[in-house]
Parts: sequence; structure tokens; C-alpha cells
Amino acid sequence: MVVVFLYFAWIFTSPINWIFGYWILEYPPLHVLIIDTVVFIPLIIKLIRKWLEVMTRRSGGPASAIDTVERGEGVPEEGDEWGTATQPYAPQKKRLITGPKSEIRDAPIGFDDGFFVKIPDIDTGEALFDLEKLRERAVIRSKVTSGGWIKKRVSSRAAGSLKASDTMKHGRPVRSRIPVGEVGSISFPSTVMAAVARTDGTTQLPIRISREDIRESVFTGKTPLTIILVIDVSLSMKGSMTEVREFLERIERETRGSKDRTGIVAFKDSGAVEVQAPTTNWNKIYRALGRLKISGLTPLAEALKKAMETIQRERMRNDDIEPLVIVISDFSPNIPLAQSVGPGHQQYTPLQDLILTSRVLRKAHVRLAAVNVDPEQRKWPKFLKRPYHEALELAAMLRTRKEGLNDPVETILLVDEFRKTFGAYVVARTAGGHAYLSSALMKENSILGTLLSAGRSKTQLSEKDLRTVEEYLPQ
Repeated sequence: MVVVFLYFAWIFTSPINWIFGYWILEYPPLHVLIIDTVVFIPLIIKLIRKWLEVMTRRSGGPASAIDTVERGEGVPEEGDEWGTATQPYAPQKKRLITGPKSEIRDAPIGFDDGFFVKIPDIDTGEALFDLEKLRERAVIRSKVTSGGWIKKRVSSRAAGSLKASDTMKHGRPVRSRIPVGEVGSISFPSTVMAAVARTDGTTQLPIRISREDIRESVFTGKTPLTIILVIDVSLSMKGSMTEVREFLERIERETRGSKDRTGIVAFKDSGAVEVQAPTTNWNKIYRALGRLKISGLTPLAEALKKAMETIQRERMRNDDIEPLVIVISDFSPNIPLAQSVGPGHQQYTPLQDLILTSRVLRKAHVRLAAVNVDPEQRKWPKFLKRPYHEALELAAMLRTRKEGLNDPVETILLVDEFRKTFGAYVVARTAGGHAYLSSALMKENSILGTLLSAGRSKTQLSEKDLRTVEEYLPQ
């Protein structure tokens, strides 16, 4: 009603009428009436909005039929309670994620919806390395580019650590052979000689070369490695910081100055982070190591997954890389993968997820070395008088026979004692790698040489080994 009154007042008093030569309070003709209406509509809309804004800005009380809800305690009326329309109300308890047959050690906290969304904070906690010492090492080691580091043989620079496979184009060709699988590099002189020999030298030109005449070149040399250091910076590693530092320093001494590329993946809390992409510049690696801080939980399965993502990215750039994943940890995971904690998942599965991700590395033909820095693991080689990997394998096979099972990994999942201490062996066996003690590797002349010479993990124990050990095991 107010708007209609204002509209007629505007028609008779509009200054637009005066512009067209009509007096105020005189009814305008149709063309002027249309112009008045077009101008009136945006003006009245703006006026109404301003009026509503002013009226609702007051502190309280009704005015001009406009009221606002004052702040205060809301009292539900009868029938507003939850569940009265369908079923009795019962408070929901927080679901706990547990599973006695799958975890290695209990997680000290529960999981909420945002736990796996958060990126682990690598910069929080106790520093793994002294920044000043790292800075000094970076300055000293930088002399290697000018030949000032006399401890590194000049001839070893610009080469890799892995002996090239026979058919890869590294080094110089030394001989030829009949190709076994896919042909690498064809040796033309040897191929022609094989074709001539097949026909006893009676064939006239041109010589026809068949499939069985093809020979491939065999090269000798060194191929660069792509080393992914997967470093555990969870709180359980606090007592093994010295072993981690010494091991990384040995890796630096063996790879710096060569074409071996080294990357770092650190893991703790809810996931893993690629701290440094593979590079030959150890000054960058020192800066990455200076960021590592120890705190939080142990998501080992997520770390292997992140390492696999790094390798896949590097293979997109160069399909001929030779990856080597070195996992440095105490192998006591207590965090599963994020997809294992979704709705409907009743078990807490860090070890089972670890087995799944390790098998992915094996299918991708990635070399893996599990380096255990836990000093308590030294009892196994000492007791069974064998290297660490073979000692754990022997213990698992003996328990497998006792339990009447067929698979050592299944036995480890079944036995509480093994599930808590055999994490390194589980990773190595399922990934096709080898498990080591850091203290044993530090005694070797070359850590990388030892890791590469071990090859794929295979059961080499015989029935004789089992009988020999059973003779002095307590009954």
C-alpha cells in the first residue's frame, strides 16, 4: 500500500514531467508516464533495502512490524527431542579402531576424520642433525667438484655404484651373445658373422639375416643408482638417532662425487613427505636432512607408498633408472593407510597394509633394503649364529613348522612376539629385498656394495639347517 501511494505521488511530482513541459500535479501523457515508471522502480527498490537495513540494525524491540530473534537460551517444546518420532534416543559412542591380529603396537591416540588430511609436520620435534655440523660438512664436501677431496678417487666420479647389466649401454662393448629376452643393443659385426657361418660361407650377396642370427653387445661399466632413503622420524626412533646419523654419513661418503642420485622421504604422524627429490647435489640433501625432526607416530606403509610414487615420477623422466629403496627404521608401524580407516573397517591394520605396499614395490621391480636400527634386534644373529635376515627367516620357518602352517609371513601375523619384532623381515620378504642391522652394515667396506650384492630375497635354508638349529634350541 505504501509503495502504491509513493508511486502515484512520484507520477504527479516527478521532475521528469517538468522537463517535458508539464506542470507539477498535472497527470502526464503515456510516454512520460513510462519514463517515470522506469525511473521509479530502481529508486523504490533501493529505498526498501535501505529501510530494511536500518530497521534490522536496532538493538531490540519491535518497530514497523519488523522483529528480530534475540539471543538467549532455547527451550525445546514437547516432541522436539531426538528420536521421539521413530525410536528411543541413545547416545552414540565413539568407535575405536582396534584389531589384535594386525597391529604391531597400539596407537596412543584415536583417529578423527581430519587425522589423515593433515600433512605431517617434519619441522616439529627434536632435531635429528646438528645444523651447524651439516653446514660445515656442506662447505668442506663442496671441494669435491674441484678435485679437492682426496679421499674420493677421481676415477670413481661420473660413474655409478651398480654394475651395469650385460646388455645395458654403459661402458664399452667387450663381447657379443645370443639374446635371451628382449634385444638390447645389436652387435652388427657379430650378427653378420653368424649369418655367414649359418650358410657355411656359400651364400652370395646380399646376405640374408634371420632372427637366429642376431647377436647383442655385452657392455662393461657402472650405471648410476637412484637411491630413495626412507627415513623414520617418529618418536620411537629417539633412542636410535646416533645409528641413523652414522648410517647416512656412510651413504654420503659412498655416493658423493658419483652420478648416483639420492632422494629423501621422511615419515611420521599421519603420512610421509618427500623432503628432497633425487639429486646428485649433496648440499641440497644436507639442507633436507637439517629439516628432519623426531616426533609422532609411525606410518611405515604410507612411507613405502610415497617412495613408490617418487620412483614412478622418476621413471616417467627416464625409464632406464635403477632404483634402490633403503628403509631406515625400527619397523614398528602403528598407523595404517588412510583408506584402511574408512567406514565399515573394523580392524586396525598397519602391518597388513605394510605387506600390501611392499608387494607393490616387488611387482614394480624395485630393489629394497630394510635397515633396522633397533639395538634389541642384535639378539637374533647372536642366538641363531647367522646374519640378521637369515636368522629371522630361520626363526620364522621353525615357528611355521610348529604351528603347522605353510607361509612364514602368515606365522608372523599369528604370533604376537614375531609381529612386534619381525617388521624388517616382513618388508624385505614381501618386497623381494633383504633385511639388515645397521650395526652390521657399518662394519662392511661398502654399504651399497653389500646391499646390491644381496640380490632378491629367496629362501636359502635347507632341511639340514632346520635340524641343526633344532638341536640346540630349548625344548
